[in-house]
Amino acid sequence: MYDFIFNFFYRYHKKRKDFSPRFTAAGAVAITGFFHLFLIANIVTYFTSVNLAGKPFSQDYFTNKLYLLPAGVIYVYAFVLFYTHKRAMAIVNKYPQDYNVVTIRNVLLVFLIMIAPLIVGVWFLQHSH
Repeated sequence: MYDFIFNFFYRYHKKRKDFSPRFTAAGAVAITGFFHLFLIANIVTYFTSVNLAGKPFSQDYFTNKLYLLPAGVIYVYAFVLFYTHKRAMAIVNKYPQDYNVVTIRNVLLVFLIMIAPLIVGVWFLQHSH
């Protein structure tokens, strides 16, 4: 599942000659992993009333963002380090070279894997006790 997300974003950005495709694909996998963790935490909160995220550092939203910014940068950079050039090429080479990246099926799969957990997680968050 994560290899598919990596391959989708890598090939899409490689084709468009954008910013480093390995960095973009690793960032997409990091976001996907975060959305999955978000869903799991909200399901646990919904059924047990135990907040896994804890209490905010302060009442000021901006201060909380500044505290969490280094953790977010380290989280994304860990994925960039994990997906080295050798690992990235191994994932990309698993798929045929004439593999068409942007198809309705692939876009729907990416939506299902990435965005659906976020939407369900937000629903659980809004309806938790």
